[in-house]
Amino acid sequence: MTGFPAKNAAFPSTALPLLRAPDIVAPCGYALGADYIASDSRVTAATPLLRGCMQTRAVQDGLELYCTDVQDLRTLRTSNMLAPAIRIVLLLEGETELCYGGRRLRLQASQAGRSGPRAAVIAFARADRFIRQWQSGRRERKLVLTLFPRWLEQSGALRGPLAAFAACHLALSPWQPSARALALAEQLHCGCPLPEHLHPLWYASQCASLALQALACVSAPACASPAVLPAASSPGLPPRPRPHPRLHMRLTALRDWLKTPAADGLDAAAIARHAGMSEAHLQRHFPAVAGGLTPARYVRAQRLLRARLALEEGRASVAQAAQMAGYRSATHFAAVFRQHFGLLPSLCKGGG
Repeated sequence: MTGFPAKNAAFPSTALPLLRAPDIVAPCGYALGADYIASDSRVTAATPLLRGCMQTRAVQDGLELYCTDVQDLRTLRTSNMLAPAIRIVLLLEGETELCYGGRRLRLQASQAGRSGPRAAVIAFARADRFIRQWQSGRRERKLVLTLFPRWLEQSGALRGPLAAFAACHLALSPWQPSARALALAEQLHCGCPLPEHLHPLWYASQCASLALQALACVSAPACASPAVLPAASSPGLPPRPRPHPRLHMRLTALRDWLKTPAADGLDAAAIARHAGMSEAHLQRHFPAVAGGLTPARYVRAQRLLRARLALEEGRASVAQAAQMAGYRSATHFAAVFRQHFGLLPSLCKGGG
């Protein structure tokens, strides 16, 4: 993985290469995922789509780095399937509009008179579709770190709030990177300045440092409220036993049912009655299939997630979203929402 042109170089430059669909998919297929689709039927293998550079690097087993410095040449949408992983997306320059499994994400590097989130951490608990909205003339300089489950497990970081975050499909934590994190991202984007035999060690060290800063944000109380994301296990305590396969199937079916509005407002006793088991038995084993969450807390987390989706899709006002999540007070809802997601519900409003 070589470096990119200097960030202050004139852009667009006719010296930078034109990228077509095969140029995007072939070197970056693992990063982009399977089933890469363009919404414009007029796009062929010979159609220029981007001007600039995109590079990917398998840093370690389960850790992948993907960098872009591109300008869109067409207005369209592309989509592809992404595998389960935690993804750290950091925008260094420009703006971008992405959609992960139906969740919209707009990132914008700081500009005069304009500000917005420039980075985010998103969890894919299962494979799902990724959509990028292209806009002719728009530029982005971006870095994506993909942390696959095997790397997270080997690192020992997959515990407590981070384990709950990883288990919650499409959980998203906005991140305002520090000056140190931005410097690390810039260094990774420019490429390793050391002799080639030191590249593997340098990339592993830099990527791990950047991942640590991002994941520390996810683990912080502002992003992972103990009321919603309790620790799966505490240091010094034995891990929860894995339930018997038959019990595991029952708990998984219950977890899927708890995602629906039918479970809204139920307390632990009512959920246990629905499951046909004692409350103590349910409380002991359910966290094993829900990232450490108890049944009642899992229901609250799902209601908050549905409320956020309704806001992002323009189907609800903040007051209506508060009712969906079970809060009579929009102010109280906003406080809990911010504690859980790291931003106010008013910033998620879409449809316009």
